[in-house]
Amino acid sequence: MLDLRDAGVKCSTIMPGSVATHFNNHEPNAADAWKIQPEDLGQMVVDLLRMNPRTLPSKIEVRPSRTAK
Repeated sequence: MLDLRDAGVKCSTIMPGSVATHFNNHEPNAADAWKIQPEDLGQMVVDLLRMNPRTLPSKIEVRPSRTAK
């Protein structure tokens, strides 16, 4: 991020917690409803792209708002 900032390139790191994905041959199901959904992370990327150019979020840590039942 620091190396590219002067060239006008922004880099942000998104560090998600539990996400309902197909990672490691997992098939998302109803039991994964409590997890962050892929579309939630996609919305976060869109929001980053729309952020005011004077702002540079370098690290974003995000966790599910609730836990498994």
